[in-house]
Amino acid sequence: MFKNLLLITATKLEANLLHQNLVWERLEFPLGELYKHKARELHLAHLGLGKVNTAAGLALVIEKIKPTAVIQFGIGGAYINSFLSIGMVMAATHDMHIDSGVRTADEFQTMDKVGFPLLKHKDQTYYNLFPTHQGLTQRIINTVQIPTGIFATSETITGTFDESTALQTKYDVSIESMEGAAAAQVCLALDIPFAQIRSVSNIVGDRDKKNWDI
Repeated sequence: MFKNLLLITATKLEANLLHQNLVWERLEFPLGELYKHKARELHLAHLGLGKVNTAAGLALVIEKIKPTAVIQFGIGGAYINSFLSIGMVMAATHDMHIDSGVRTADEFQTMDKVGFPLLKHKDQTYYNLFPTHQGLTQRIINTVQIPTGIFATSETITGTFDESTALQTKYDVSIESMEGAAAAQVCLALDIPFAQIRSVSNIVGDRDKKNWDI
């Protein structure tokens, strides 16, 4: 069903094992790095950190190779009340832009409160929350038996335990990254099945990279 599969990460580091164990040909590409597997219908792209790199790079890759599905993988931070620990792996059912909206003196308001959707597609209106592809995600979790949850995407890494607790409580999110919702939004707009899996490298809170495991 998904013959021409595209795998994406933010950094090459997150795909070290794939580079060590498979043979790839690097392709010419203006944003990040793009590779084609020597023997399979499989591509691998490293698009850089953040939403802009992810959205722009992914759109260009899709136009170039026309994949039948996209899987994003990498590391992420687990929110303090998500019941995840370092080394655990989770698949996303949805990913949420938690920094798109308006911050007032009293609260942060998401795009639905502002009144401007981030995407209108097939008579559906999407504000901050974007789904992954149910069928593709189900095939992954049936194969590797991992839990599912809602992921969060922010251009600013959450750096305090108080904020981590508040975000997890308000939005019921489990893992934070800087890219996921952007990829989910692009794939939804272009009708490409999308799934996302991440392993926990750290607990979201006071930032101390000595406690990370990547």
